[in-house]
Amino acid sequence: MNKGLNLIISIVFLLAGFALSQAQSLQFWQDSLQLSLPLGIDQKAVGSDYAVELTPALVAGTDTLRLDPVVFRCKRNMKYTDRGRLFGTVEQAYCPEYSAAESIVYTRTLDRKTDSLLWKAPEVTLIVERQKQGCCDIVEMPALTVASSRYVVPFSPVISSVEDFTGRAGALQRDNPVLQHISKYRPYDDTRILSKEEGALYVHFSLDNSVLDPSFRGNIETLDKIVDITRQIMADTASSVQIIQIVGLASIEGAVKRNNALAGNRAKALKEYIQQHVATPDSLYEAVNGGEAWSEMRSQISELDVPFRDALLEIIDTEKDADRRERRIKSLQGGKPYAYLREHVLGNQRNSGYVRIYYDYVPDQAAADINLASELIKQEKLGEALELLDKHRSDPRCWNALGVALYLSGDQQQGLEYIEKAAKDGNPQAIENFEQLNY
Repeated sequence: MNKGLNLIISIVFLLAGFALSQAQSLQFWQDSLQLSLPLGIDQKAVGSDYAVELTPALVAGTDTLRLDPVVFRCKRNMKYTDRGRLFGTVEQAYCPEYSAAESIVYTRTLDRKTDSLLWKAPEVTLIVERQKQGCCDIVEMPALTVASSRYVVPFSPVISSVEDFTGRAGALQRDNPVLQHISKYRPYDDTRILSKEEGALYVHFSLDNSVLDPSFRGNIETLDKIVDITRQIMADTASSVQIIQIVGLASIEGAVKRNNALAGNRAKALKEYIQQHVATPDSLYEAVNGGEAWSEMRSQISELDVPFRDALLEIIDTEKDADRRERRIKSLQGGKPYAYLREHVLGNQRNSGYVRIYYDYVPDQAAADINLASELIKQEKLGEALELLDKHRSDPRCWNALGVALYLSGDQQQGLEYIEKAAKDGNPQAIENFEQLNY
C-alpha cells in the first residue's frame, strides 16, 4: 500500500566553493533508495587552474558507501587537461567530467539487495567528499555533510472488519450458546441428537410425570437462566426474540401412547412456566412433542463400553415396533442390560429439551460502512473510504480505519491521533499501527 517515505532534507549551506541547491530529496523505499543531488562548484572560489573531484557517499554507522565520483574543471585546468590528453601526457577521464560553469543533478538508485548496509544502521548520512586537483598538487578537502536521515520502515496498516452490534441478544450469546441467530434456525426432527448440540439446556421431570418441579434435579438454575435470557432480550430495542424452540421428550419406559402424551405435556409445561415469568405471546413458541427419545438413547448406548452394547444397538436398529423393541431390550440377557440402562441412561431421557432461543437484531449500518471503507482503503480508494467513515467518527469501531485513511491521505497528524485514540480504546490493530508509526 504505502511502499516508503519521502524525506525532504533542508540544505546545509556549504563553503569553499562548493555549491548545492536549496534542498535535497532522499526517498527511502522498501527495497531501494532514490538519490537526487544537484552538484556544481564556484570557479572563482576554486581558481581557474584547478579541478574539484566530488564523491557523494552515504555513511551508515561505521560503513561508508562511496558512489561514482564526478569532476568539475575550471577554465584553464580544462585547457591543460585537454592538451595533455591530446599529446598523451595526461590520463584519460576515469569518471564523468564537467565544466565548472555547469551544474548537474546527480541521481542514483541504490538497491537493498546489493547495498544492504543502508538498511541496517539507524541513521544514514549523505556527505560529499572533495579533492582539489592542480597540475602538480592534490589537496584533500574536508567532506561536507549534506543531510542525515534514518530509514523508516514502510507503514503497513493493519485493518480488520468490525462486528455488527447485535444488541443485548448478541452480547448474551457470548456466554450462552443456547442463543442462536435466526439464520441458524432449523426445525426439530427425530434425527437430531439434542444432547450433542452445543448449549442445549434441559429441564428434568420425574418418572411418568409432566408436572414441572423447579426443585427437581437442580431445575431452578436452568429455569432462572431461561427466564433471565428471555426477559433481557424482550426488553431490548436493538434485538428481539424470534423463536423459542422447546422439545418435549420421554424415556422409552412404558407404552408408546402414554409416553407421547407425557412428552407433549412436558413441552407445554415448560412453555407455560416461561410465560408465567415473562410476557411472551404463543406465536414465539415452537413447542414440539419429541415422543420417546430413541435417538438420544441410541447415541448414548453407542458410546458405552459394555459387553451388551452391540446387542442393544442391533435391537434398536432392526425392530420397527417401539413397544416390541422395548420388550426385547427388557428381556435381553435376563434383564441385566435393561437394569443398567435404567440406572445410567434412562433418567436423562425424561426431560423437556429447551433447545434454543433464536433471535434477530436491527441491522448495523455503521458496521457495514466501516467494513466497506476498510476494503476501499486496501484498494487505495481513500476518498471513498473517508466519505463513509466520516459519518461514524463518534463510533470507536471506526477510529482505526479512519486514522489509517487520514494518514495515508496526507493528514498524518490527525490520522495518528485517531489511531492512538483507537489504541487507547483497546483496538489490537490500532495498537500495532501506532507502534509501527512510533517505533
